[in-house]
Amino acid sequence: MVTYLWWLNVSVLAGFAIVITEAAIAFYKRIHAIPFGIYGATMVGKTTLNHQLRTRGEVPDIKKRTVGLHKGTRKTIKVEGETHTLKSADVGGESFYWKEWIADMKRRKVKYIIFMIDHRHLDSGANLDHQLAWKFLVDAICANTWPNGKKKKEPDYPIAVGMWANKYDIWGKKYSHEGEIQDHPIFEPFKYGMQRLNDKGIPTFKYIVSAKSQPEMVYLGVTTMLKDY
Repeated sequence: MVTYLWWLNVSVLAGFAIVITEAAIAFYKRIHAIPFGIYGATMVGKTTLNHQLRTRGEVPDIKKRTVGLHKGTRKTIKVEGETHTLKSADVGGESFYWKEWIADMKRRKVKYIIFMIDHRHLDSGANLDHQLAWKFLVDAICANTWPNGKKKKEPDYPIAVGMWANKYDIWGKKYSHEGEIQDHPIFEPFKYGMQRLNDKGIPTFKYIVSAKSQPEMVYLGVTTMLKDY
């Protein structure tokens, strides 16, 4: 009888410890903001994505280009019962703002990067907006030093980089693809940069999304990056 009571008490305490641990982990995920960097060429949907991460409701129709680098803001997302808090900053996509991407990565110690593209390079082979922005970003990430010459340390490199093909609701039917998402032609011009990142030990994650009209795709993409990497 004494042994049974002892085991019962141990089981109760163990169960209580598990509950407390799970609650502590959930609380940590809610208050600890994971720094995300959202970059890409101008008018690709970065501002829309930042808005969509705040709410599952309607997001504003963005008409103006983002100027400079804005202050990072917290966003809490919940998918299938899991809650995560992340922090991202809206930043301009025109070439003279690209240096702000590096400043943002360095100042906020960005752990995950989402590089956004759309279909403009499929519409016109002469449009190199995405390719030039991607090369700039890959060069900056793979560099061993920051622009001021300071040597990077291991925590200065992102855990993973996601390439998100946005506006699928606009171009999906026009550029339909029967195979795997990873093999869609929209990602073809960016393979070399992805190889460079992989050689640096930074995995890349291809994703197709409609940031404005399908918020669940946004949240699923973020949680997939957090789980897989």
